[in-house]
Amino acid sequence: TSVLEINGVSEDFQAGKPYHLEWIDKRTWQTSLECVGSFVQGPISIPLIRVHKGLKTVDVHLRNQGKAAADIGDMTIAGKKIISSTLVGKRLEPQGHAICRLELDDGFSRSELLIAKVDYHQRGKTHQVMAHRRAFADNFPIGTWGAEPEQYPSQRKHHIDTCVKGGDPTSAFYRKEALRFGYRSLSSVHLNHMALWKEEAPNPIIACLQLSDEPDWVTHPQQVLLQDNLVRRSYSHAPTMTTLCRNVTFFEYAPIVDLPCMDHYCVTAPSTSQWPNVFGTRLEETGIYTRDLKVASEPKPIWVWSQGLFDWDERPEQSVPTPEELGVQLVQNIGNGTKGILWFTFREGPGQQFPATKKAIQEWGRVLRLLRGDLLESEPMLPSGISAPPTVDCFALVTMSKLIVCLTNKQYLMASSGYQFKPIKDLEVQINLPSWMQPSGMVQLTPKGIQSVSHRYKEGKLVVSLDLLNDAAILVASNEPNAEDVYQARLRSILSDEDRDFSKGMCALVECRMQRHAQPEIQSSEEVMPLAIGADVDEVLHIDIAEPSLASTRTEGHEPAWNLKVSSKKGDQGLSQEGYLLPNGNIVCRITNSKRQSRSVAIHQGNLCFMKTLPSESTAMFTWPAR
Repeated sequence: TSVLEINGVSEDFQAGKPYHLEWIDKRTWQTSLECVGSFVQGPISIPLIRVHKGLKTVDVHLRNQGKAAADIGDMTIAGKKIISSTLVGKRLEPQGHAICRLELDDGFSRSELLIAKVDYHQRGKTHQVMAHRRAFADNFPIGTWGAEPEQYPSQRKHHIDTCVKGGDPTSAFYRKEALRFGYRSLSSVHLNHMALWKEEAPNPIIACLQLSDEPDWVTHPQQVLLQDNLVRRSYSHAPTMTTLCRNVTFFEYAPIVDLPCMDHYCVTAPSTSQWPNVFGTRLEETGIYTRDLKVASEPKPIWVWSQGLFDWDERPEQSVPTPEELGVQLVQNIGNGTKGILWFTFREGPGQQFPATKKAIQEWGRVLRLLRGDLLESEPMLPSGISAPPTVDCFALVTMSKLIVCLTNKQYLMASSGYQFKPIKDLEVQINLPSWMQPSGMVQLTPKGIQSVSHRYKEGKLVVSLDLLNDAAILVASNEPNAEDVYQARLRSILSDEDRDFSKGMCALVECRMQRHAQPEIQSSEEVMPLAIGADVDEVLHIDIAEPSLASTRTEGHEPAWNLKVSSKKGDQGLSQEGYLLPNGNIVCRITNSKRQSRSVAIHQGNLCFMKTLPSESTAMFTWPAR
């Protein structure tokens, strides 16, 4: 199956305009296929296709921007057999949302074309909407521009796990350092180095291939398209990415790459917009850029560079954002739908000069780690269902079981020494909930910790009350009654990383106990190994910490726990596996090999990748702090 994508940005490509397309046979130069009609903008769209780890589970989000309700019908993934589906929001109301999770019999190969088609019924007629992207497992990075070896420990303690690195996949970083410290790489690629990439095996630490930085200044889109095609042919195991800066040209560049990204900063930085002051503009402007990039990129995920520790000279009194300015820009980016946050940047010098801003990156990093899985499967709701005071920006993102509410304070004075916020007291916002959301509790995930939030739920509306909003806040409402307990457990693990010695290596986090079935009374303590690049193992397991089964269970040691989803890539029938999240923030994964031969297993959880060979007829229990 093929897709013809026409990236039309002129006035000829708009609703109501006629089109006439002809396919020409290159042998005869005669018309072989003709298509004539007028452009119609349908009310139903697919704003996001999310691909899970293992490439066998796909989430399809639907959005109704029209004035009439629609009933969702059949969903298909081209060339794939769907073995189960879960649909929430079958009746798609005007300005409403729906989500369908599809489990596939046979997973995608990396970079394979994914085409989703949805039938819907509206006003007595059946319509179809389609969308496509390339299949890569979606990942939410918390990144920065660069990392030197002496910076690794500090960055990792500030929850930064992704960085821009050079284009040599044979360097020490790609071969040893990244696996040791738990990094992923935004790999800068150059066309004159592509021979190296053609010979490179799949490497789990490569988050993406970064084609260029801000090509929309001087590089024609056709040049970027050529570069993208060449890079894809050389290395098809990771998505392509580029960073854009001019929202007026997002539609020309964003459709080209797998991961469009943008950088727009609102204080003490160069800008592509017209600022009211030499030192800065409204903080909400970065959210506008994120929103524009998302619209230009749908249904693909986007990443965003959020302003961090870089000292420009446009504001000498405060050359980096204050903690409040940093937080508002971050929450604006999250609320508008980014699927990755990259700090620009994490320089040591500015961090020493402005320790409060450096601390804010660490503290907001806790929130990002708590939320990253939820954000991957979320999609912004349309603003028509949100009611908030004019002094507040309110965004609502929805998943199959949670509502994420992002709030930023618009009441501030722009000053050369740092924006001065006027706190908002007794804030109340109201959100029209999707039909499947019936929250049993709500929490605020703050940089300092987790706390319950006062709220009311009645007749499909959620009313949220905050005593005080100083700059920015993120709240989560969940259908599950134990969601706060799970967040608290995960926070314990996250906080432990702030004192961890990452130089010992990621595999040092994992405790492994092996038990042979013939001698069940004997357990041996063993080491695990880093996942070798291109390693061929019998089974690949992915553990998803974002979707625990909140019904409490108990482990063999009678410790309360929550079940975690463990997905199998190859479906080895001789292996069984189960995973738990413990209240102390540790994950327990138990794998049983019932075969009379040894089996090698690779386990992925966040940025942790390790492998272990299980002897015949044995059980291994792995324990580590959740990533």
